[in-house]
Amino acid sequence: MTASTAPETLHVERAGSGETLVLVHGYLGGSSQWAAEVQAMSPSLDVVAMDLPGFGKSRHLTSPDQITGYAQAVLACLDGLGVQRFHLLGHSMGGMIVQEVVRLAPERVNRLVLYGTGPLGLLPGRFETMARSRERLAQDGVDATARRISATWLLHREASPMAQALGDLAAQASAQAAEAGLWAMERWDGRGHLSQITQPTLIVWGDQDRSYQWAQVETLWRQIQGASLAVLPHCSHALHLEYPKLFHALVLDFLLGPSNQPTSRGATA
Repeated sequence: MTASTAPETLHVERAGSGETLVLVHGYLGGSSQWAAEVQAMSPSLDVVAMDLPGFGKSRHLTSPDQITGYAQAVLACLDGLGVQRFHLLGHSMGGMIVQEVVRLAPERVNRLVLYGTGPLGLLPGRFETMARSRERLAQDGVDATARRISATWLLHREASPMAQALGDLAAQASAQAAEAGLWAMERWDGRGHLSQITQPTLIVWGDQDRSYQWAQVETLWRQIQGASLAVLPHCSHALHLEYPKLFHALVLDFLLGPSNQPTSRGATA
């Protein structure tokens, strides 16, 4: 695995060879959340995981307050790496970002995985409103807010064995990014562009997700032509941590397995 960073560029973890898979984390996430995915998928793929501006090891960078700004940062990072065509996986807010990447540069994306995400940044039915999250961020600070929110991503919350590490990563976000990310999500609505997604698409969702309700997931599934849907039982928003082997099998089969055949909907790498 190689890591790279520069004062004005995103921190990147990269390993493997072959077709490129780009992993985009969500709000309060970072590249380190994908450690198991990089290990499992790099024998078959060139895996690129980046820290978005203001998060993880890119916390020194100013975060955009628009989802389009994050998408532009992802594309600029890939330009800097010399990556032109790629598979794309986005989790949570990262799922919104990758939908924007497809809108901005559809010719560059081969296959798309939308994981624990939806087409509307307001997140109807979320455990709390974006406005309330901003209020509590101002009251409690980044560390307490990051640990509280990240615990909701796990089925057993703070009792989960993954809660400490997930909270440590979430708390790396800068105060500016923690607020900007909430504004970016609240302002974003990608529903009008779903019919324009022509790439083969896999939607993955945990049935106990406290952030994204079924109505959001169903909208993705019904409005993206030919999209496939995998609903995993008894797991929450961060299901890649709760059922990693199943998650890896689903994604790798979609990208590389028998289902990866050329179709009229989009080109393969």
